[in-house]
Amino acid sequence: MGVSVAVKITFRPTTRQVIGRALFLGGVSALVALVPAVGYMLAAGHWSHLTLGGLVLVAAAVALAVAYAGARRHGVVLDERGIHPLESQGPQAKSERYAAWTEVADIRAERRAGRTVPVVYVSDPSQRPWRLQAPYSGRALSADDELDEKIFVMRSLWEGYRRGLPPRRAE
Repeated sequence: MGVSVAVKITFRPTTRQVIGRALFLGGVSALVALVPAVGYMLAAGHWSHLTLGGLVLVAAAVALAVAYAGARRHGVVLDERGIHPLESQGPQAKSERYAAWTEVADIRAERRAGRTVPVVYVSDPSQRPWRLQAPYSGRALSADDELDEKIFVMRSLWEGYRRGLPPRRAE
């Protein structure tokens, strides 16, 4: 005979995805910071490779910090109540999006904007499908080799909870 256990699974972007996002944001930040800075240096005649290198390093460091902080807030939690965004855990919840297990009609892996993401469809036809922020898989550094297993876990929990069967632990 098994004993019911409390389940709480959190999916966040992988370390590789955080690094890929930081590199992308670093490149964009460097371009945004460098275009006016290089224009000023050329106009003022203060051209220096050291200054240019410093700007690139500062832009990259800021992008890395922003990407890491953003990645820690993005994600999804699966528990006995259902599926909800990670940021809805705190007292100052930003998102009201939530899907109880009994309201979920399907969980599918779909291609969206160059990524494969889990999408939650709910029974209420007035609600749009919910594209989860994590887990996901894409090209290069945004690839997640374990995406299929993560979606399998989501679907398994959904199947169990919608039938009123909480996960059990063997004794």
